Amino acid sequence: MPVNKFFTEIEIKELIFKNSTLPFGYRNAALILGAVYWGLTPSELSLLRLKDVMHEEGVFYKAWIVPESIAYNGFARELQTSDKILPFFEKYMKWRSSFNIFPSSSHLFRHSQGQSPFFINDIYRAYKLSPSKTGNPDSQAKSMSNKLMQLIGNANINGATPSTFRDTFVREMYKKGCQYNELKLVSGIRKKETIDRKISPNEIELCNIYQSIFT
Repeated sequence: MPVNKFFTEIEIKELIFKNSTLPFGYRNAALILGAVYWGLTPSELSLLRLKDVMHEEGVFYKAWIVPESIAYNGFARELQTSDKILPFFEKYMKWRSSFNIFPSSSHLFRHSQGQSPFFINDIYRAYKLSPSKTGNPDSQAKSMSNKLMQLIGNANINGATPSTFRDTFVREMYKKGCQYNELKLVSGIRKKETIDRKISPNEIELCNIYQSIFT
């Protein structure tokens, strides 16, 4: 049985805290939560637009659609922005506005460009996709993957990779009662064996299982 790494709630808080240094602390927190609570892939995080998650009147959608054009496997899917993570996105948008990032003369989208990338990089631009021989979108999202890896490194979390964010999302949805068909809908993953790998016991749980068997 494969052993996957999943973030605990404590580790997620540590990720946010260890990456809270200005000027990018608010961006980092939003990015961490977008990756782990929306379950977005690096390419989706790179290509997500402001208008995908926010109504033109400046209100974050409670439920929104990952567009087919950027979605994993090309299947649009519905995600939720819960009250638990909304304050982090609100702070991020306030920070974006304070730096006049992708400004608009219109009052729509809080005077920002709706087509602008939701997550911006350290030079206040979009995370770029790199050319890839395989055509795999996530192999093209090297810039975003490198940023996620940097955030993990700052928090000194061993065994985690950029995919740990999404794996944790799938795992938590499973623990909350989602069945395979529901997990496919919220993740875009189509193969049962891929989902199985993401919901398999982690190292701590395996230790507990072995202890229960041999003690």
